[in-house]
Amino acid sequence: MKNRVRGGGLGVTGLVLGIIAVTCGVLAVIFSGVGMHQARLCKRCAKGEQFQ
Repeated sequence: MKNRVRGGGLGVTGLVLGIIAVTCGVLAVIFSGVGMHQARLCKRCAKGEQFQ
């Protein structure tokens, strides 16, 4: 008789989805930082003064 633990596929699926979620979170923080940097640059340039 085999004592096999069921639900191994769900563990792998959870691991993959967790990795994807962490990657999306890191990318969101990076893109937010880049956007804030661009907004700061735009305030200093002539184009930023035209839109204000």
